[in-house]
Amino acid sequence: MPKFLVDESVGAKVSEKLKQMGFDAVSVIESMQGAEDLTIVRKAMEEKRIIITNDKDFGWLVTLYKSPGIILLRLKEDSVENRIRIIKHILEKYGDVVFGNIIIATEKRVRVRRL
Repeated sequence: MPKFLVDESVGAKVSEKLKQMGFDAVSVIESMQGAEDLTIVRKAMEEKRIIITNDKDFGWLVTLYKSPGIILLRLKEDSVENRIRIIKHILEKYGDVVFGNIIIATEKRVRVRRL
């Protein structure tokens, strides 16, 4: 089962919801608030966690440093409820490929790219 590191831009409520769903999720807000992006990527690598973010800067960092994976949310309606809905959809439909890939998600489309 994948483990997650939820970026500040996505929020602690998403991390909490993932925990309620039975996932091992850590919120950057709660564990390392204000950390630089590279520090977050290194923590994800050390703990084999998939980063969930809406910050495009992570795309090149995870590729460069070969992180375990990333879910990049590019949502028009950026509410907590919509983030959770999209992440839940990704995990149900693409759960077997979240590790080792960049997953870019909008409300209408999910793209999976190998790291």
